[in-house]
Amino acid sequence: MKIAGIDLAGIPKNKTGMCILEINKNDEKFVTTQILYTDSDIIENLKEIKPKITAIDAPLTSSGENRLCDEELRKYGALPVTLRGMNVLAMRGKEFAGELKKLQLDFIEIFSTATAKILGLYDRDLMKMQKSLIKFGVHGDTEKRILTKDEIDAVFAALTGYLYLEGLTEEAGDDKGKIVIPKV
Repeated sequence: MKIAGIDLAGIPKNKTGMCILEINKNDEKFVTTQILYTDSDIIENLKEIKPKITAIDAPLTSSGENRLCDEELRKYGALPVTLRGMNVLAMRGKEFAGELKKLQLDFIEIFSTATAKILGLYDRDLMKMQKSLIKFGVHGDTEKRILTKDEIDAVFAALTGYLYLEGLTEEAGDDKGKIVIPKV
């Protein structure tokens, strides 16, 4: 089974982290990560990979108002979509989600930092967090090279997607926006 995790950047000139999480028949987890920039590059990768679910770390809905899901996850560091940078990200996320719907690709909105904190793997030191992922049983690129923050966030996105498929998540928010997080 393949699951995609995306840490979407607010604008295409900035780095978007992408992770493909593969689960083998022994339930072992292997990740491959990369940095992409444009929506078309991300979508081409998704079309080629055909993940069971794509978990996206970015607001995928926006009405110009604060969302309940962001307020509920403030304790994990979620920011309101009304902040300028978050609004830019929300606009890109909303358009990106529209493209995925057209392609009939299943996706969820997630918050990587919340996942890392709920799983007890969060650390401000990225190297420590990467080592925690390895101890957690995430193999592949985590063991081969130093990952960027965007790639680490994409790994947590993919893990959230896996937990979602396993029925081990819950949703924050309402019909104006929902964020999937691991069950506490």
